[in-house]
This record gives sequence, C-alpha cells and structure tokens, in this order.
Amino acid sequence: MPAAIDTLFAKEQDLSTHLRDVGILLLDISDSVKDKLSKKDADEVKDAMITLSMNCDAMLEDVSNSEKILKKIKTKDVSVKGTTADLASLKKHFLDVKSGLERLKQNAKDFLTAKNRELLFQEMNTDYSNVLGTLTELMAESV
Repeated sequence: MPAAIDTLFAKEQDLSTHLRDVGILLLDISDSVKDKLSKKDADEVKDAMITLSMNCDAMLEDVSNSEKILKKIKTKDVSVKGTTADLASLKKHFLDVKSGLERLKQNAKDFLTAKNRELLFQEMNTDYSNVLGTLTELMAESV
C-alpha cells in the first residue's frame, strides 16, 4: 500500500496548477460583477466560467481518485513522504476540497444568470480561498 499512498500526492503539481488557473480566472472576471455586460463581455465571462468549470472538474477527478485510494486503507495512520498522517484527517481534507470545488463549479455555472453577481462572486472567492487553504494544509501534512 505505500506506493498507493505516494500516489495520493503525485498530482500535487496538477492541483496547484489548476487552482492557480482558477485564481487567475476569478481575477479576470472581477470587473464582470456590474449589472450590465456587453455581448462581448458576457461571451468572455462565459468562456472564463467554462474554463473555470473544466479546472474544477480536473481537480474533482484527482480528489475522487485519491478518495478511492483512502477507502482501501485499513489503518488509522499512514506514512506519507516520511511523515505520519492521520487517515481520518486526510479523508476530511479531501472531502472539504471536493465540497469547495463543487460549490465553486456550481457558482461558475450560475454566474451570468445570477441576480446578484457581486454576491455570487464573493462566494466564489470564499470557496476558492477555502480550497486553497485546505490544499495547503493537506500538502503541509504530507511533507
């Protein structure tokens, strides 16, 4: 099982890249919370939200694969990259990341049709920050 444990963190760089891309996309749409958008602006925001959703999907797939590995482990603690991690804590981290990504993806889907895009944008930033914090904590535990 040690090789399987190591694969939990093999996608760390991919997750970081996708999350960085999500952060950039959020910055790109920050001016789009105003009430009226031109057709061109709306199309650009729509494309950004599609890209954001695709990044969320990629991260959700990685997290789901990691959860499958964790389900196979029958011990309380696991050794990861020379340190010991509590299995329950790892599972909670992955669940928190998954929940945040699902909310972020849903909000991206609803962004253009939302009555209050500014509030939805704030929620997206909160979800992004929560995912970033949880992933950072998870990776810190694995070092």
